[in-house]
Amino acid sequence: MSRTAVVLLILLLAAPATSAHAAGKKRAESAQTSKKSSTSTEKPTEAQPPESKPTESRPADAPVQQAEEPGLDMDFDLLEPSESAEAPRLVDPALERAIAQRRTMLTIHQGLGLATLTTLAATVLVGQLHFNDRYRGGGDTGRYDALHTGLVIGTSTLFVSTGVLGLFAPTPFKKELRLDTITLHKFFVSLATAGMLTQVVLGLVTASQEGKLSQVNLATAHQVVGYATLGAVGAGALMIVF
Repeated sequence: MSRTAVVLLILLLAAPATSAHAAGKKRAESAQTSKKSSTSTEKPTEAQPPESKPTESRPADAPVQQAEEPGLDMDFDLLEPSESAEAPRLVDPALERAIAQRRTMLTIHQGLGLATLTTLAATVLVGQLHFNDRYRGGGDTGRYDALHTGLVIGTSTLFVSTGVLGLFAPTPFKKELRLDTITLHKFFVSLATAGMLTQVVLGLVTASQEGKLSQVNLATAHQVVGYATLGAVGAGALMIVF
């Protein structure tokens, strides 16, 4: 056999072994590669820390409690207590009674005041008719004399009753002196009081001067004061109503 044939025979016999060896080597390399990838992807499990107990939720503006030091007193308040934090005041029964009594008396006072204004207007009207009958050629019949006297008594009684209710009504609260409708009402009522007193005096004096010339002058003055008093009472009532 020639040398060339021997070489070819050796190559043919070695080719399957070489391919088998290469295939086994490739399988080994792939196995090692997969082993490394699986090893790299797996992470060691870390030890879990022990579970901590849940802390109580506390508002952000809640005061932080600090340990008290011996000998240090922290029980004080830098802010003054507000009015809303104060306890509600108890109602004073005496004050409530005074307010209710004042309200009732002033309501009656107002009603009597309007009645006084009405009767005073009637008194002045009848007084004018009586004056015309006696001193201005009316014949001096005296037909208005009794009516005028009755109206004078009734108006005076109402006026005094109205004034008493206004004066003696309780005043639970102290009021400052200022210019308002109440002050103007008191001013006009004071003028009306002076006018009523003057009317009574002039009426008695005029009646005592029967048959004298001065009686006409006194009756005229009585008439003028009557109109002025009616105006003062009307102004005082206007201050209360409006």
